[in-house]
Amino acid sequence: MYYIITREDCTFCDRAKQILKQRGESYEAHLYTDHPMIKKLMIRAGLDTVPQIWYKGTYIGGYEDLTQYLKEWDKE
Repeated sequence: MYYIITREDCTFCDRAKQILKQRGESYEAHLYTDHPMIKKLMIRAGLDTVPQIWYKGTYIGGYEDLTQYLKEWDKE
């Protein structure tokens, strides 16, 4: 399952969710404002944009990183 940190009105967040949905991949999306600790952890880790995406505990990155990751996955 993919885990996505997102925010409202974010085009790249919406695109990431859409591409996963089109591929039939399950994901769980959370607004970075859902819990104050999420924003603090993002700042601490140097992550200042959304979406931030993980797959099975492995950090993928943002939307463009996700598309590259999926292209590599398709090659295998």
